[in-house]
Amino acid sequence: MTAGTVILLVEGRKPAAERLTPILEEQGFFVIAAHTRREAWSKVQSDNPSAVILDTLSMRFSEQRFCAALQDGGYELPVLMLLSDDAKATDTSDIRGCLRYPFTAKQLISRVNRLLPDPDDEILSVGGVVFYVTQRYVVCCGRETHLTPKQAQLLETFMKHPGEILTRAYLMKQVWDTEYLGDTRTLDVHIHWLRKATEGNPKSPRRICTVRRQGYCFRFADEEYR
Repeated sequence: MTAGTVILLVEGRKPAAERLTPILEEQGFFVIAAHTRREAWSKVQSDNPSAVILDTLSMRFSEQRFCAALQDGGYELPVLMLLSDDAKATDTSDIRGCLRYPFTAKQLISRVNRLLPDPDDEILSVGGVVFYVTQRYVVCCGRETHLTPKQAQLLETFMKHPGEILTRAYLMKQVWDTEYLGDTRTLDVHIHWLRKATEGNPKSPRRICTVRRQGYCFRFADEEYR
């Protein structure tokens, strides 16, 4: 995190004791607060924040519509959603993480820092999946999942070939550097774990799809997952 990093905090009117601005400012962030949709949108345009925090419990407007407006306006800002324990996460490519109430100040700061990764890290974002290549973790469906090296290599292969049918032979060669196809259970197990990390319902996958008698395809059109 760089000192003075600008964070846009969008929250409704709250008692002073419940406001999150002091927690963030103590860590060196420069916090811009907004309380309405119009105010938040204006500050996105005028203050060039590095990230956005949406406190959905106190907001009086739709977080989904706000995120859609960011995308339509070409603002590629990472967004952190603060949600109630039972709320369903919004699944869009801008959402880099969710944090559910109740949480500690330490948890909030840790998650905000995740919004601002090492500038040298490669970030892949396809079809609602955000993958931090160097740090080997993926954000999708409102959760973060750390991957093993082979899982990460497999996901990177898929995300660099969205919409393409990749054969089992190709995947085995790319990830395990072998042309042996006598036993591909290792691939099947890794596909299983990636689906748990990237699917709302791993038993009915809509991103990493099996193409019968051909291989697998990483589908990437956002509208397919809504």
